[in-house]
Amino acid sequence: MPKGSRNRDRDTRTAATPATQPAAQANPSRNRRWIFLGAPAGLMLAVAAYLVLRDPPTPGGADAPPHPYEGPVRHVILISMDTTRADHFGCYGNAVVRTPAVDAVAAESVIFDDHMTVVPTTLPSHLTLMTGLYPHHHGVPSNGFVAHADNVTLAELLKSRGFQTAGFLGSFALDQRFGFAQGFDHFDQEFDILFGTNKAEQDERNAKSVTDAVIAYLDRVGVPPHLFLFVHYFDPHTPYNPPPPYDRMYDDADVAGTPPPDIGEVRKQLKTARGQETPNARRIANQYAGEVSYMDEHIGRLIADLRARGILDDAILILTSDHGDNFWEHAPYFDHGASTFQPTMRAVWIARLPAAQNAGVRLSAPTSSIDVLPTLLAYLNMKPPRPLPGRIIDLTSPQPAVGPALLFGEASEPWIRPAPGTWENSGKMRYVRDGRYKYVVAPAQKYEALFDLSVDPLERNNLLRDPTLDPATVDKYRRMLARWSQDAKPLPTHFDRGQRDAVVKRLQGLGYLSPTDDPDSDPEDGRDPDE
Repeated sequence: MPKGSRNRDRDTRTAATPATQPAAQANPSRNRRWIFLGAPAGLMLAVAAYLVLRDPPTPGGADAPPHPYEGPVRHVILISMDTTRADHFGCYGNAVVRTPAVDAVAAESVIFDDHMTVVPTTLPSHLTLMTGLYPHHHGVPSNGFVAHADNVTLAELLKSRGFQTAGFLGSFALDQRFGFAQGFDHFDQEFDILFGTNKAEQDERNAKSVTDAVIAYLDRVGVPPHLFLFVHYFDPHTPYNPPPPYDRMYDDADVAGTPPPDIGEVRKQLKTARGQETPNARRIANQYAGEVSYMDEHIGRLIADLRARGILDDAILILTSDHGDNFWEHAPYFDHGASTFQPTMRAVWIARLPAAQNAGVRLSAPTSSIDVLPTLLAYLNMKPPRPLPGRIIDLTSPQPAVGPALLFGEASEPWIRPAPGTWENSGKMRYVRDGRYKYVVAPAQKYEALFDLSVDPLERNNLLRDPTLDPATVDKYRRMLARWSQDAKPLPTHFDRGQRDAVVKRLQGLGYLSPTDDPDSDPEDGRDPDE
């Protein structure tokens, strides 16, 4: 069934399969395990229902933190928009795509104009947001791997200071089985059971369902003294099939009423029209834009509800995206994960302070997703659990961050068997950015490039082909990236083999793996990243 027919506006949703049942009330202690042996089924269900539905402990009771939070805000809100390009919002310069809700938030916020992610895949990118660490430190190279319990997340830090913590997912990629639920009192992953046109199973839910879940939760528990909300929207991910009227919102009149072309066929066409915006590719991109506008509508509903409850103006709100998506600019077309070109690495970062302090301030200096957590903790007057590689931007008096301006990142695909003792992503594409210059290398593909983003934002002109380029410049960037790569000290991880078939099937359904991909397979070497 096409994604467009996924009952966008139903209030009741299909129950999840046992492998994807909602965690609802995540275990607040990572070392505690509850085991019921030989108990009657009815008793077990009753106990489970109690654990899921009970309200969080009363602040100031037996579970009160030893060092309760005292800082400039009562609440922290982190909204993540999956697979969302910054260039699809009015606040980032788009004059066509309609995003009134996000643009309204941006008008009350500090905006980071040149923000980049460290990895273009959902789970490792979100763990970077939550831990402030590069993937080669937090240990999760790609989707389907399990985060080590020694990672200390934002949810855990805030919970330890008395915050009630609640997370709401839009996608199976952040399922609790992968360790992402650490520190959450309430973890809502009630996905619909969906089937794509290729019959692959997908676990996700649409923006309306995510916003509905947050509002229902707040209706039930009220507004605690300190609240941390993490809200994840997934709609701009493939397949792009927004509901009416968003499905035709950006189509030209001459194609009105006709179905969009098959994305698989368009990808094949782009292999012979590399870098060109073909009419069929534009129609696919219009569907993506419709998904962004649909998501924006329901982010607007969430913001309005938080404002009405008095939460918004007593909170710091971080609105970000985990990564973008390639269209026709670079392969993989209408996809992400396997390259570190700008369409997938540029992301959204908007920070709204209480009562819209510093509204309208824009920072043009390049920033990275590893800067988000240290910046947030500094604003909250909280110390990180360990030294973090990111820089701190003072949101109370926004100025460019002090410290090295080098940005680093890596791809998470394709599946490449690493050499023994090396980081899982060591053979994949990676980049170092030094102001206007961006150096990219893909070891397994024997690809290397240097771009000047100030004049070549689409990364078309590889400066390494210029015979007048000083070889010392190339050597400098090679050394920079080599030092960063050699700093890999990942926490242990493993691909979730206990649920391996289910994980692979669901990741295939979400577009992260092709039906022939396998975590144990070896890729073809020596191919151009744009093929």
